[in-house]
Amino acid sequence: MPVKETFRLSRNEALVGAACLLLLAVGVVRLAVPDRSRIRALSLQGFDIPSERVEQGQTLERERVWEPPDDVYVVGWNPWVGAASSGGELTLLAGGVRLFYFVQRESAANNHTAYPGGTGFLLRKGERLTLRYRLSNLGPAGETKGAGALVYFVPVQGN
Repeated sequence: MPVKETFRLSRNEALVGAACLLLLAVGVVRLAVPDRSRIRALSLQGFDIPSERVEQGQTLERERVWEPPDDVYVVGWNPWVGAASSGGELTLLAGGVRLFYFVQRESAANNHTAYPGGTGFLLRKGERLTLRYRLSNLGPAGETKGAGALVYFVPVQGN
């Protein structure tokens, strides 16, 4: 009469088998699912308008200009005005188009503004992006305490 053999797995063999099946499943899913499109990392351009003396009743207007090295999409900004409650105005312009506008009414921790996901303003190479700072001093003479903005952009190429 033939002898019947039983097949037994050790715990280590079962763990190795399960790990191999998991790797096989990950590989199949990775090959079956199409790769997401790659977007390039977000870049920043900083604008800084230094502090200066402002007399009572005086209105100051200062500008800083930036030209991108390549075509870019401007996607957002984070403005700041050093003098809290000053009523200082920051405007981000591209040509005659106003992209963003901010008025400092009180101290705020986060003034970030962005276009909705997947959108932005196309700024071509050679076009100028201008940050305009305007302050009317209705109080005593003093310092403006500066202003500035971080502008978020991504290159057009690859996006």
